[in-house]
Amino acid sequence: MRQLSNSEIVQRADRAVRNENELTIAILDCLNEIDRRSLYLTEGYSSLFDYCTRRWMYSRSKAGRYIAAARCLKKYPTARILLTDRKITACGLSHIAGLLTDENAKTLFEEVSGKLYVEIEKIAASRRVAPKIRDSVRPIGKNPTPAIGMNGADSDDLFQSDPFASQSRSGTDCNAKSPPPEFEADSQNGTDPIESLRHRYEIRFSASEEFCRDLERAKRVCSRSWNLEAILGRALKDLLEKRDPERKEARRKKREAGKQSKSRGDLRSQSPGNPATVGGARSATEKKSSDEGAQASPARSRHIPSRLRDAVFTRDEGRCTYVSGDGIRCGSTAHLQIDHIRPFCRGGEHTLDNLRIYCGKHNRLAAREMSLADR
Repeated sequence: MRQLSNSEIVQRADRAVRNENELTIAILDCLNEIDRRSLYLTEGYSSLFDYCTRRWMYSRSKAGRYIAAARCLKKYPTARILLTDRKITACGLSHIAGLLTDENAKTLFEEVSGKLYVEIEKIAASRRVAPKIRDSVRPIGKNPTPAIGMNGADSDDLFQSDPFASQSRSGTDCNAKSPPPEFEADSQNGTDPIESLRHRYEIRFSASEEFCRDLERAKRVCSRSWNLEAILGRALKDLLEKRDPERKEARRKKREAGKQSKSRGDLRSQSPGNPATVGGARSATEKKSSDEGAQASPARSRHIPSRLRDAVFTRDEGRCTYVSGDGIRCGSTAHLQIDHIRPFCRGGEHTLDNLRIYCGKHNRLAAREMSLADR
Protein backbone atom coordinates (compact mmCIF):
# COMPACT_ATOMS: atom_id res chain seq x y z
CA MET A 1 0.00 0.00 0.00
CA ARG A 2 2.86 2.41 0.79
CA GLN A 3 4.12 2.06 -2.78
CA LEU A 4 0.82 3.21 -4.31
CA SER A 5 0.25 6.80 -5.36
CA ASN A 6 -2.45 8.96 -3.78
CA SER A 7 -4.83 8.49 -6.72
CA GLU A 8 -4.29 4.71 -6.69
CA ILE A 9 -5.09 4.56 -2.97
CA VAL A 10 -8.32 6.53 -3.50
CA GLN A 11 -9.35 4.31 -6.43
CA ARG A 12 -8.64 1.14 -4.47
CA ALA A 13 -10.67 2.42 -1.52
CA ASP A 14 -13.60 3.29 -3.82
CA ARG A 15 -13.51 -0.22 -5.30
CA ALA A 16 -13.48 -1.73 -1.81
CA VAL A 17 -16.55 0.33 -0.86
CA ARG A 18 -18.38 -0.81 -4.00
CA ASN A 19 -17.51 -4.43 -3.17
CA GLU A 20 -18.69 -3.89 0.38
CA ASN A 21 -21.99 -2.56 -0.93
CA GLU A 22 -22.47 -5.64 -3.13
CA LEU A 23 -21.61 -7.94 -0.21
CA THR A 24 -24.08 -6.10 2.03
CA ILE A 25 -26.91 -6.71 -0.44
CA ALA A 26 -25.88 -10.38 -0.66
CA ILE A 27 -25.96 -10.66 3.15
CA LEU A 28 -29.42 -9.08 3.30
CA ASP A 29 -30.69 -11.53 0.67
CA CYS A 30 -29.25 -14.44 2.65
CA LEU A 31 -30.89 -13.16 5.81
CA ASN A 32 -34.27 -13.07 4.08
CA GLU A 33 -33.89 -16.64 2.82
CA ILE A 34 -32.63 -17.92 6.18
CA ASP A 35 -35.65 -16.24 7.78
CA ARG A 36 -38.07 -17.64 5.18
CA ARG A 37 -36.82 -21.21 5.70
CA SER A 38 -36.31 -20.75 9.46
CA LEU A 39 -32.82 -22.17 9.02
CA TYR A 40 -31.71 -20.52 12.24
CA LEU A 41 -33.84 -23.07 14.13
CA THR A 42 -32.18 -26.11 12.55
CA GLU A 43 -28.80 -24.54 13.24
CA GLY A 44 -29.63 -24.28 16.93
CA TYR A 45 -30.60 -20.62 17.29
CA SER A 46 -33.85 -19.28 18.69
CA SER A 47 -34.31 -16.40 16.26
CA LEU A 48 -32.75 -14.61 13.33
CA PHE A 49 -31.43 -12.01 15.76
CA ASP A 50 -29.86 -14.75 17.89
CA TYR A 51 -28.35 -16.23 14.72
CA CYS A 52 -26.70 -12.93 13.76
CA THR A 53 -25.35 -12.09 17.21
CA ARG A 54 -24.04 -15.54 18.12
CA ARG A 55 -23.07 -17.16 14.82
CA TRP A 56 -21.86 -14.06 12.95
CA MET A 57 -20.85 -12.24 16.16
CA TYR A 58 -22.64 -9.06 15.09
CA SER A 59 -23.30 -6.44 17.74
CA ARG A 60 -26.91 -6.16 18.87
CA SER A 61 -27.33 -2.84 17.07
CA LYS A 62 -25.81 -4.13 13.80
CA ALA A 63 -27.92 -7.27 13.88
CA GLY A 64 -31.08 -5.21 14.40
CA ARG A 65 -30.18 -2.82 11.57
CA TYR A 66 -29.41 -5.62 9.10
CA ILE A 67 -32.58 -7.56 9.89
CA ALA A 68 -34.72 -4.42 9.51
CA ALA A 69 -32.98 -3.56 6.23
CA ALA A 70 -33.36 -7.12 4.92
CA ARG A 71 -37.10 -7.22 5.56
CA CYS A 72 -37.46 -3.77 3.99
CA LEU A 73 -35.52 -5.01 0.96
CA LYS A 74 -37.85 -7.99 0.64
CA LYS A 75 -41.05 -5.93 0.78
CA TYR A 76 -40.09 -2.86 -1.28
CA PRO A 77 -38.25 -3.37 -4.62
CA THR A 78 -37.29 0.33 -4.66
CA ALA A 79 -35.08 -0.30 -1.65
CA ARG A 80 -32.95 -2.72 -3.69
CA ILE A 81 -32.56 -0.14 -6.47
CA LEU A 82 -31.41 2.52 -3.99
CA LEU A 83 -28.97 0.13 -2.33
CA THR A 84 -27.54 -1.07 -5.65
CA ASP A 85 -27.07 2.52 -6.87
CA ARG A 86 -25.55 3.44 -3.49
CA LYS A 87 -28.24 6.08 -2.91
CA ILE A 88 -28.78 4.73 0.60
CA THR A 89 -26.96 2.45 3.02
CA ALA A 90 -28.26 -0.50 5.00
CA CYS A 91 -28.12 1.67 8.14
CA GLY A 92 -30.15 4.42 6.48
CA LEU A 93 -32.65 1.89 5.19
CA SER A 94 -33.08 0.37 8.65
CA HIS A 95 -33.78 3.81 10.07
CA ILE A 96 -36.87 4.35 7.92
CA ALA A 97 -37.99 0.71 7.81
CA GLY A 98 -40.49 1.15 10.63
CA LEU A 99 -42.06 4.19 8.95
CA LEU A 100 -42.66 2.68 5.50
CA THR A 101 -46.15 1.84 4.35
CA ASP A 102 -47.62 1.04 0.95
CA GLU A 103 -49.05 4.56 0.85
CA ASN A 104 -45.92 6.56 1.73
CA ALA A 105 -43.16 4.29 0.41
CA LYS A 106 -42.68 6.09 -2.91
CA THR A 107 -42.57 9.56 -1.33
CA LEU A 108 -40.29 8.51 1.53
CA PHE A 109 -37.82 6.73 -0.75
CA GLU A 110 -37.62 9.85 -2.92
CA GLU A 111 -36.96 11.95 0.17
CA VAL A 112 -34.08 9.85 1.49
CA SER A 113 -32.45 9.02 -1.85
CA GLY A 114 -28.87 10.29 -1.90
CA LYS A 115 -29.10 11.77 1.60
CA LEU A 116 -26.51 11.46 4.36
CA TYR A 117 -27.36 9.38 7.41
CA VAL A 118 -27.77 12.46 9.62
CA GLU A 119 -30.20 13.89 7.06
CA ILE A 120 -32.14 10.62 6.99
CA GLU A 121 -32.38 10.80 10.79
CA LYS A 122 -34.01 14.23 10.53
CA ILE A 123 -36.43 13.05 7.83
CA ALA A 124 -37.41 10.05 9.95
CA ALA A 125 -37.80 12.22 13.05
CA SER A 126 -40.13 14.58 11.17
CA ARG A 127 -42.48 11.64 10.52
CA ARG A 128 -42.72 10.18 13.98
CA VAL A 129 -44.17 11.43 17.27
CA ALA A 130 -41.44 12.35 19.74
CA PRO A 131 -41.41 10.08 22.82
CA LYS A 132 -41.76 11.65 26.22
CA ILE A 133 -38.34 11.97 27.86
CA ARG A 134 -38.13 12.91 31.51
CA ASP A 135 -35.50 15.46 32.48
CA SER A 136 -32.90 13.67 34.54
CA VAL A 137 -29.51 14.30 36.12
CA ARG A 138 -27.76 11.29 37.58
CA PRO A 139 -24.20 10.56 38.72
CA ILE A 140 -22.35 8.05 36.57
CA GLY A 141 -18.84 7.98 38.07
CA LYS A 142 -15.66 9.95 38.61
CA ASN A 143 -12.89 11.24 36.42
CA PRO A 144 -9.30 10.20 37.16
CA THR A 145 -8.39 13.92 37.00
CA PRO A 146 -10.41 17.08 37.73
CA ALA A 147 -12.81 17.91 34.91
CA ILE A 148 -12.15 21.65 34.99
CA GLY A 149 -12.01 23.77 31.86
CA MET A 150 -13.02 23.00 28.31
CA ASN A 151 -11.96 20.14 26.15
CA GLY A 152 -11.19 19.92 22.49
CA ALA A 153 -8.96 22.99 22.12
CA ASP A 154 -6.57 22.86 19.22
CA SER A 155 -3.11 24.07 20.24
CA ASP A 156 -2.54 25.44 16.74
CA ASP A 157 -5.81 27.36 16.61
CA LEU A 158 -5.37 30.77 14.98
CA PHE A 159 -9.05 31.66 14.98
CA GLN A 160 -8.97 34.21 17.75
CA SER A 161 -12.67 35.06 17.87
CA ASP A 162 -13.50 32.01 20.00
CA PRO A 163 -15.10 33.57 23.11
CA PHE A 164 -14.96 30.30 25.01
CA ALA A 165 -11.19 29.66 24.78
CA SER A 166 -9.96 28.18 28.04
CA GLN A 167 -6.25 28.75 27.48
CA SER A 168 -4.47 31.97 28.41
CA ARG A 169 -1.73 33.51 26.28
CA SER A 170 0.86 31.82 28.40
CA GLY A 171 -0.70 28.46 27.59
CA THR A 172 -1.92 27.69 31.11
CA ASP A 173 -5.43 26.67 32.04
CA CYS A 174 -7.22 29.78 33.29
CA ASN A 175 -9.83 27.68 35.07
CA ALA A 176 -7.32 25.53 36.92
CA LYS A 177 -5.96 28.33 39.15
CA SER A 178 -8.47 27.78 41.94
CA PRO A 179 -11.74 25.95 42.54
CA PRO A 180 -14.92 27.91 41.74
CA PRO A 181 -16.55 29.81 44.65
CA GLU A 182 -19.46 27.40 44.76
CA PHE A 183 -17.12 24.64 45.99
CA GLU A 184 -15.73 26.63 48.95
CA ALA A 185 -18.53 25.37 51.19
CA ASP A 186 -17.54 21.78 50.47
CA SER A 187 -14.01 22.59 51.63
CA GLN A 188 -15.33 24.06 54.88
CA ASN A 189 -17.39 20.94 55.49
CA GLY A 190 -14.34 18.72 55.18
CA THR A 191 -14.90 17.69 51.55
CA ASP A 192 -12.05 18.16 49.12
CA PRO A 193 -13.37 20.68 46.51
CA ILE A 194 -11.13 19.23 43.79
CA GLU A 195 -12.43 15.76 44.61
CA SER A 196 -16.02 17.01 44.21
CA LEU A 197 -15.16 18.32 40.75
CA ARG A 198 -14.25 14.84 39.57
CA HIS A 199 -17.77 13.49 39.65
CA ARG A 200 -19.42 13.11 36.26
CA TYR A 201 -23.16 13.22 35.57
CA GLU A 202 -25.44 12.16 32.76
CA ILE A 203 -27.94 14.88 31.85
CA ARG A 204 -30.89 13.93 29.67
CA PHE A 205 -33.68 16.05 28.26
CA SER A 206 -35.55 16.71 25.04
CA ALA A 207 -35.22 20.03 23.22
CA SER A 208 -37.07 22.09 20.63
CA GLU A 209 -35.93 22.67 17.08
CA GLU A 210 -35.15 26.30 17.92
CA PHE A 211 -32.89 25.17 20.79
CA CYS A 212 -31.02 22.83 18.44
CA ARG A 213 -30.56 25.61 15.87
CA ASP A 214 -29.10 27.87 18.55
CA LEU A 215 -26.90 25.03 19.75
CA GLU A 216 -25.59 24.38 16.25
CA ARG A 217 -24.84 28.08 15.86
CA ALA A 218 -23.03 28.08 19.21
CA LYS A 219 -20.89 25.16 18.00
CA ARG A 220 -19.75 27.19 15.02
CA VAL A 221 -19.04 30.27 17.13
CA CYS A 222 -17.11 28.20 19.68
CA SER A 223 -15.17 26.43 16.91
CA ARG A 224 -12.63 24.51 18.95
CA SER A 225 -14.60 24.17 22.21
CA TRP A 226 -17.74 22.79 20.66
CA ASN A 227 -18.52 19.94 23.08
CA LEU A 228 -21.90 20.31 24.75
CA GLU A 229 -20.52 20.57 28.29
CA ALA A 230 -18.35 23.55 27.30
CA ILE A 231 -21.13 25.37 25.45
CA LEU A 232 -23.91 24.84 27.98
CA GLY A 233 -21.48 25.41 30.86
CA ARG A 234 -20.54 28.83 29.50
CA ALA A 235 -24.19 29.68 28.88
CA LEU A 236 -25.02 28.83 32.50
CA LYS A 237 -22.13 30.95 33.78
CA ASP A 238 -23.27 33.91 31.67
CA LEU A 239 -26.83 33.49 32.96
CA LEU A 240 -25.70 33.35 36.59
CA GLU A 241 -23.44 36.37 36.13
CA LYS A 242 -26.47 38.39 35.00
CA ARG A 243 -29.20 36.95 37.27
CA ASP A 244 -27.61 35.51 40.43
CA PRO A 245 -28.31 37.99 43.31
CA GLU A 246 -25.19 36.92 45.23
CA ARG A 247 -22.91 37.57 42.27
CA LYS A 248 -24.54 40.91 41.54
CA GLU A 249 -24.05 41.97 45.17
CA ALA A 250 -20.37 40.90 45.02
CA ARG A 251 -19.89 43.05 41.92
CA ARG A 252 -21.51 46.04 43.66
CA LYS A 253 -19.17 45.71 46.63
CA LYS A 254 -16.18 45.44 44.32
CA ARG A 255 -17.20 48.59 42.44
CA GLU A 256 -17.72 50.51 45.67
CA ALA A 257 -14.33 49.41 46.99
CA GLY A 258 -12.74 50.47 43.71
CA LYS A 259 -14.34 53.92 43.87
CA GLN A 260 -13.19 54.42 47.47
CA SER A 261 -9.59 53.43 46.69
CA LYS A 262 -9.60 55.74 43.66
CA SER A 263 -10.88 58.70 45.68
CA ARG A 264 -8.19 58.13 48.33
CA GLY A 265 -5.55 58.02 45.59
CA ASP A 266 -6.82 61.30 44.10
CA LEU A 267 -6.58 63.01 47.49
CA ARG A 268 -2.98 61.86 47.95
CA SER A 269 -2.00 63.04 44.46
CA GLN A 270 -3.44 66.52 45.15
CA SER A 271 -1.51 67.01 48.42
CA PRO A 272 1.20 69.81 48.46
CA GLY A 273 4.75 68.81 47.55
CA ASN A 274 3.67 65.60 45.79
CA PRO A 275 6.42 64.71 43.28
CA ALA A 276 3.84 63.38 40.87
CA THR A 277 2.13 66.80 40.82
CA VAL A 278 5.39 68.73 40.34
CA GLY A 279 6.59 66.63 37.42
CA GLY A 280 3.19 65.98 35.96
CA ALA A 281 3.53 68.30 32.98
CA ARG A 282 6.93 66.92 32.07
CA SER A 283 5.68 63.32 32.33
CA ALA A 284 2.74 64.10 30.05
CA THR A 285 5.05 65.72 27.51
CA GLU A 286 7.43 62.76 27.56
CA LYS A 287 4.54 60.32 27.16
CA LYS A 288 3.15 62.29 24.20
CA SER A 289 6.53 62.31 22.43
CA SER A 290 7.00 58.57 23.03
CA ASP A 291 3.52 57.85 21.65
CA GLU A 292 4.28 59.92 18.55
CA GLY A 293 7.52 57.98 18.06
CA ALA A 294 5.66 54.67 18.35
CA GLN A 295 3.13 55.77 15.75
CA ALA A 296 5.88 56.84 13.38
CA SER A 297 7.25 53.28 13.12
CA PRO A 298 4.49 50.82 13.98
CA ALA A 299 5.53 47.17 14.34
CA ARG A 300 3.84 44.73 11.98
CA SER A 301 1.45 42.69 14.10
CA ARG A 302 -0.19 39.32 13.56
CA HIS A 303 -3.25 40.52 15.49
CA ILE A 304 -6.38 40.46 13.35
CA PRO A 305 -9.04 43.02 14.42
CA SER A 306 -12.15 41.40 15.85
CA ARG A 307 -14.42 43.18 13.35
CA LEU A 308 -12.42 41.73 10.46
CA ARG A 309 -12.46 38.23 12.00
CA ASP A 310 -16.24 38.47 12.37
CA ALA A 311 -16.57 39.57 8.73
CA VAL A 312 -14.53 36.56 7.56
CA PHE A 313 -16.61 34.23 9.77
CA THR A 314 -19.88 35.62 8.36
CA ARG A 315 -18.74 35.52 4.73
CA ASP A 316 -17.49 31.92 4.99
CA GLU A 317 -20.62 30.85 6.93
CA GLY A 318 -18.54 29.58 9.86
CA ARG A 319 -17.27 26.61 7.87
CA CYS A 320 -13.93 25.47 6.50
CA THR A 321 -13.55 26.77 2.93
CA TYR A 322 -11.04 24.18 1.71
CA VAL A 323 -12.12 22.73 -1.66
CA SER A 324 -10.57 19.58 -3.13
CA GLY A 325 -9.59 19.13 -6.76
CA ASP A 326 -12.95 17.41 -7.32
CA GLY A 327 -14.82 20.44 -6.01
CA ILE A 328 -15.70 18.94 -2.61
CA ARG A 329 -15.74 21.52 0.18
CA CYS A 330 -14.65 20.44 3.65
CA GLY A 331 -17.29 22.51 5.45
CA SER A 332 -16.09 21.52 8.94
CA THR A 333 -17.35 23.69 11.80
CA ALA A 334 -14.83 22.46 14.40
CA HIS A 335 -11.31 23.76 15.16
CA LEU A 336 -11.68 26.71 12.79
CA GLN A 337 -8.71 28.95 12.12
CA ILE A 338 -8.07 32.18 10.24
CA ASP A 339 -5.72 31.50 7.31
CA HIS A 340 -3.90 34.02 5.12
CA ILE A 341 -4.20 33.18 1.41
CA ARG A 342 -0.93 35.02 0.87
CA PRO A 343 1.01 34.04 4.01
CA PHE A 344 1.66 36.71 6.62
CA CYS A 345 5.35 35.79 6.65
CA ARG A 346 5.50 36.67 2.95
CA GLY A 347 3.88 40.06 3.28
CA GLY A 348 0.23 38.96 3.34
CA GLU A 349 -2.05 41.64 4.77
CA HIS A 350 -4.98 41.45 7.17
CA THR A 351 -7.64 42.12 4.53
CA LEU A 352 -10.96 40.45 3.86
CA ASP A 353 -9.82 39.27 0.43
CA ASN A 354 -6.65 37.73 1.87
CA LEU A 355 -8.30 35.88 4.77
CA ARG A 356 -10.34 32.70 4.83
CA ILE A 357 -11.53 30.10 7.31
CA TYR A 358 -9.78 26.72 7.34
CA CYS A 359 -10.13 23.93 9.87
CA GLY A 360 -6.92 23.12 11.71
CA LYS A 361 -6.08 20.07 9.62
CA HIS A 362 -6.54 21.81 6.27
CA ASN A 363 -4.60 24.83 7.51
CA ARG A 364 -1.67 22.57 8.36
CA LEU A 365 -2.08 20.71 5.05
CA ALA A 366 -1.84 24.02 3.16
CA ALA A 367 1.29 24.93 5.14
CA ARG A 368 2.91 21.57 4.31
CA GLU A 369 2.06 21.88 0.62
CA MET A 370 3.51 25.39 0.55
CA SER A 371 6.73 24.27 2.21
CA LEU A 372 7.05 21.40 -0.29
CA ALA A 373 6.47 23.82 -3.19
CA ASP A 374 9.33 26.01 -1.91
CA ARG A 375 11.86 23.19 -2.08
